[in-house]
Amino acid sequence: MFAMARKQAPCILFIDEIDAVGRKRGGKSFGGHSEQENTLNQLLVEMDGFNTTTNVVVLAATNRVDILDKALLRPGRFDRQIFVPAPDIKDKNDLSRKMAALTPGFTGADIANVCNEAALIAARDLNESIILKHFEQAIERVIAGMEKKTNVLAPDEKRTVAYHEAGHAVSGWFLEHSDPLLKVSIIPRGKGLGYAQYLPKDQYLLTTEQLFDRMCMTLGGRVSEEIFFERITTGAQDDLKKITDSAYAQITRFGMNKRVGQVSFDGSQPGDPMYAKPYSEQTAQIIDEEVRLLIDKAYVRTKELLIKHKSDVEKVAERLLKNEILSRDDMIELLGKRPFPEKSTYEEFVEGTGSFEEDTTLPEGLTSWNKEKATPEEGDSSSSSKKPPTEPAKA
Repeated sequence: MFAMARKQAPCILFIDEIDAVGRKRGGKSFGGHSEQENTLNQLLVEMDGFNTTTNVVVLAATNRVDILDKALLRPGRFDRQIFVPAPDIKDKNDLSRKMAALTPGFTGADIANVCNEAALIAARDLNESIILKHFEQAIERVIAGMEKKTNVLAPDEKRTVAYHEAGHAVSGWFLEHSDPLLKVSIIPRGKGLGYAQYLPKDQYLLTTEQLFDRMCMTLGGRVSEEIFFERITTGAQDDLKKITDSAYAQITRFGMNKRVGQVSFDGSQPGDPMYAKPYSEQTAQIIDEEVRLLIDKAYVRTKELLIKHKSDVEKVAERLLKNEILSRDDMIELLGKRPFPEKSTYEEFVEGTGSFEEDTTLPEGLTSWNKEKATPEEGDSSSSSKKPPTEPAKA
């Protein structure tokens, strides 16, 4: 491949999924893949032979920069990194803006999947065009799974699911740092028997209060079952896994526990031996104790909240049993407006992030990204004050 590139110079080599051959050599796991390491070594040797007169540029793509061998990222090899994040919420088209607000965290592939699903839904109903309703149904299917109309629940199971989902919805409604509720349903989808859809904002920093409120909201279903039926079911398994992961992350990675201290331990990677822990047995015991204390504290707070709003949970659950789906407007009708200010419109989501009317066109005459037409600052991907031209970044 490299010999052909030199023969065809000037030439561009593009290697997709570079982590398949560029994974770190050695590492914590025992044993090695000699063929993979030999391929990586040969790649490093070939790239090291380039000079300014070779006229061969090598580009590569990966989602796992963290597992690449450090030798690949040294100057002279892959020394320039361009980070391509998920699409931005800012768009000038009304439909795109609405869809962007409904799909936080979606990548380009996720959005393409939603569009394909919307087209299929519209075609099934013999519609001539795709409308917003079809997109909303497609988002539900992508997030929560396919609607299972053949799943007929027994009356007591359906009642349990209704009160479980009502517990999530009501606890989130009265917790300041929880995400705005968009829809709650007891129609079985995917693996779940019911689901609540929220509208989380793109947020990169979370406080201890925000994480704690999210834990309480996640526990709302299990607590509601205990309050109304004095028994618990297996329906809360996924909820319990989420809060356990969150509690361990707060204590072992984010340094949010006074007893464990301001430390951050790397989680074990796939392939690591079971006993490979970066802390002692004594610290492990303290971590386990603090996790239980944190979850118990969240459980007590959630129980106090739902006992206080017991009548509200009943209202929501009974309406769910009747209609199977509740929208945000139904929640406002049943519980009144949420007691905390929240972002629920597109304009509020993008407030403070810069106007979506900003000019993103290239300066006149700047048609290609090269040394002749771009200043060093504009061509430098590490510069924070300038953005690289649109077309090469997309490519």
